[in-house]
Amino acid sequence: MILALKIAAVILVVLASGAVALRVRKLRRDEMRELSKPLDRRLVAPPPSPYAPAKSFRLLDGSGEPLNRPPVERPRLDPERHYAFSDSPPNSEELAALRQRHNDDWFLSRSSHRSTLSILLRRVGVSALIILIIVVIVTYYAEQHSSPNPKGASSTTTTTLGTKRATTTTTVIFPSSFVATSTSGDDATYRVPVARYRVIVTGSFGATWAVYNMGPTNTLEWQGTVAQGRDELLTMTGNSRITIGSPSNATVSVDGRPVTFPSPPPSTLVLVFAAASTSTTK
Repeated sequence: MILALKIAAVILVVLASGAVALRVRKLRRDEMRELSKPLDRRLVAPPPSPYAPAKSFRLLDGSGEPLNRPPVERPRLDPERHYAFSDSPPNSEELAALRQRHNDDWFLSRSSHRSTLSILLRRVGVSALIILIIVVIVTYYAEQHSSPNPKGASSTTTTTLGTKRATTTTTVIFPSSFVATSTSGDDATYRVPVARYRVIVTGSFGATWAVYNMGPTNTLEWQGTVAQGRDELLTMTGNSRITIGSPSNATVSVDGRPVTFPSPPPSTLVLVFAAASTSTTK
């Protein structure tokens, strides 16, 4: 999680720096354009006329009274917004088509410039959304790949000293597969790092028979035939012996980890599992 936050902070700083650099560049470019823009003759006030101004006239009706001129309807523009009108309007056909589809408010909205604040807020919102997506993806990836013990198990050991009792939790790492530490005749010995474990015998390539024995006296827990495509699962505690009648047809796993048979396997294979013991010191 800390790594994801650091990555998100770096990305945020980079995006902010890039936005500031682009904004400064745009302001400088606009300033240079304003300085290099040619002078528009139409905006220059003409010199005063050397001639005397002509006399004005008024419109009179039939009785000699002046006519009241109707007021001029000026376009209603928002004083808070800036407008820009094109010097090269579209041709008459395009203008007529636009007039049929849109009203005057649409033309005014198209002519107005967006304020710098609205553009900046929109860019900040888009940047924040991108950063949020990146943080979510990085956090999910970190959580999926940073599990402390994906293939392990935890065990608790309790130690009593006098009247005080202390509990210690240790983490046990399972191997990816179980390999025999020693072989003797039909026996193959495997070490199991926990005291309680599940043994599954599967008839992967054909039917096989199996015998489950457990404990120091080899108490019979189960015996029978495991059909092809079926499996038999038992939870064992302490040392155990699993006898496989047809090793070439069977596969065995302990807590989901495959057990590797000796090569070549004997006709009858005995898997001896030496389990770890939980000790208590008083």
